[in-house]
Amino acid sequence: MKLLIDKEKIKKPYLYVFLSIGIVLFTIFMVGTFLDAQIAENIYKENSWFGYAFDKFGQLTFLIPVNFCIVGIFIYLTRKKKDWALHLFMFKTVYYTLIYAGTIIYLFAPLMSKEEKHIHELSVDIFNSLVFVSLFIATNVFYKLNPTFVEQRNFLWKAGLVIVYIITISLTTELLKNIFSRPRPISSVINGTYEYREWWNITYAFGFGKNKSFPSGHTTSAITFLGLALLFKKESLYYYGVLAIAFLFAALVGSSRMVLAKHFLTDITFACIMAVTWFLVFENVFLKMLNKKLGGDYE
Repeated sequence: MKLLIDKEKIKKPYLYVFLSIGIVLFTIFMVGTFLDAQIAENIYKENSWFGYAFDKFGQLTFLIPVNFCIVGIFIYLTRKKKDWALHLFMFKTVYYTLIYAGTIIYLFAPLMSKEEKHIHELSVDIFNSLVFVSLFIATNVFYKLNPTFVEQRNFLWKAGLVIVYIITISLTTELLKNIFSRPRPISSVINGTYEYREWWNITYAFGFGKNKSFPSGHTTSAITFLGLALLFKKESLYYYGVLAIAFLFAALVGSSRMVLAKHFLTDITFACIMAVTWFLVFENVFLKMLNKKLGGDYE
């Protein structure tokens, strides 16, 4: 009886949290449905440092959970496959060089071009480089402070599931972009190049070009951090910490895209709704199947 009561205590905050998230996202989405154009027109601010900073941050946010999983896999294999030590050392050296150097080079790429530079670009690139390097270092610190984390049952499978989750919501976002083909607020509400169109008014008039607003790809990238919750048990503080950070990233990136008139409010909230829906499917269907088949504590 006590065991059943304990399980119920664990389930309650989980249900309350996701029910609250669902209500909040749906409410904001409905507000955007009726007020998208007005909000976009009033929130737009050209040359916003905040807009540029988190706009660029959103481009690469997906690397944070991917890096977390890959570092964990390296640690797991180093402990379990000691005869692979030399090969793993070489792979880790190449990987760390690519992830750190590649991220910094990508973020600083605009400064290397001959095009006219925006006044904020240098500070934005320095800011983003410091943030990403700090988060990559924080990943290594986490594994140092939690040495038994990679020893949890089915860790490799769970890490793989996180990466598949990230790929799934990214592909879903791109598919929906091509279906809805909604003009961005900068080209409809602000500049008037195209006529403003509500999200539900589906048309292929703008084809498969870059002018695709619904849903927001940057927000999808930002909220991929949510996938890391698949590695933690529901009663863990880390689990709810991951949820909080994921939505913080989504809020910062999403609002930055709105400030630059690259996305409407519904673009942002629908990306979050889609990511949460896929997360619940992965957690309550695929992860449950994985643990049932290979053994492991799901609850």
